[in-house]
Amino acid sequence: MKPALNDFPMTAQFRIIDTIGVPHPYCITPRHVVMASDHHNGILGVRAIEDAERLGEKCGVRGCRLLYKQHEQALLVEVDDDRELNDIPELTPYLLSCKDLAIEGKYAGFSIIKKRSKEGQ
Repeated sequence: MKPALNDFPMTAQFRIIDTIGVPHPYCITPRHVVMASDHHNGILGVRAIEDAERLGEKCGVRGCRLLYKQHEQALLVEVDDDRELNDIPELTPYLLSCKDLAIEGKYAGFSIIKKRSKEGQ
């Protein structure tokens, strides 16, 4: 079972706020919806997606030929610091403190987003 996002360490500067699809989120197509509607009581879940894939359907992102299970998730780290990421020496130790849980959860890695300042909203 994947660790919950609130199981990851949190500091005043850094916290895991979500996950993000890599290389991109899996994109549902009309064929996936038809499969769910016709064969899965309208439930568009993993079974419906994989059944559609067995019939040749793939991710709907143009040029993507990856199956659903080949799309991974990365952890989204929110950084509350105005400095450039390369100028934040505390970032690397924070990410290393999350590493074991990230490996346990089979996450592909980390993606970083800066927290919006109140005056920038």
